[in-house]
Amino acid sequence: MYMHAQVILTPTESKKLIGKAVASLDVVKKAAQEGMVAMHPSSSTWFVVEELTGKIPTTNVWVCGAITPKGACGDLGVHAGDKSLNKLSGPGGFPHSWVIRGGKVSAGETLEELMEKMTPDDVYVKGVNAVDPQGNVGIMVGNPTEGGTIGFVVSTMKKKGFHLIFPVGLEKLIPFPVEQVAKEAKRVGCEYSMGAAVGLFPCSDGMSVTEIEAIKILTGAEAIPIGAGGLNGAEGAITLVIKGEDAQVKKAIEYVEQCKGAKIPQVRQFNCYDCPNHMCAFPVTGKSWVVM
Repeated sequence: MYMHAQVILTPTESKKLIGKAVASLDVVKKAAQEGMVAMHPSSSTWFVVEELTGKIPTTNVWVCGAITPKGACGDLGVHAGDKSLNKLSGPGGFPHSWVIRGGKVSAGETLEELMEKMTPDDVYVKGVNAVDPQGNVGIMVGNPTEGGTIGFVVSTMKKKGFHLIFPVGLEKLIPFPVEQVAKEAKRVGCEYSMGAAVGLFPCSDGMSVTEIEAIKILTGAEAIPIGAGGLNGAEGAITLVIKGEDAQVKKAIEYVEQCKGAKIPQVRQFNCYDCPNHMCAFPVTGKSWVVM
């Protein structure tokens, strides 16, 4: 019997659904138990950790950079103490990755140390900032080193052949090819920026997982976006038609309902006048809309 349904997911709810799908992939489950799943801390990988370990991450750093109402900003945690990003000599020294081995999460190893240990059976998961209609993704980079941490990871992946997975909600769908718009995103030479100016690292390698792929992975049903946006907290939401066999669609509805009401922590932002992030040059003086 064939069935149709319509569901609505806010961006955070979508992240939880996509996290469930990524965690259910055979290659991810195997790596989490027998090898290693390394992740850049983010609101997307937060839910992958939760699904693989049964617990939310408890590290001080849960996100590095984020787009917030006042601009592109870093979380307080990434600029605290000896592990401040301002003190790193390069992306290989990044110390905040989450790593799952034997079903348990840890943190503290540098990215360079992790990349040295990666094998073809291991997995690296990274949230992104853009996805184009062809499924290619783009990652905003504020690091002065060309390519940032993702450039370091992709370079190593091409040598070692491990799996690269990008969870990304359709809220981040852009209408132009990522490769094309990346040429317009210039960190150096940007005369005005709300927050830190960023470049865009285009990546056609790896596997991108949106709500469409998530529904297919988890249930076998087909998900078709029919609208986006909303109000009262549903800004950025996606409305999907889900169709397929009766059992598939009912299973999809169960997964979606499990994600309703999903929450993530707040990004902890500096007062702009005391911000230690030397990569940010936001001219905040006299901006009434900047919330300190």
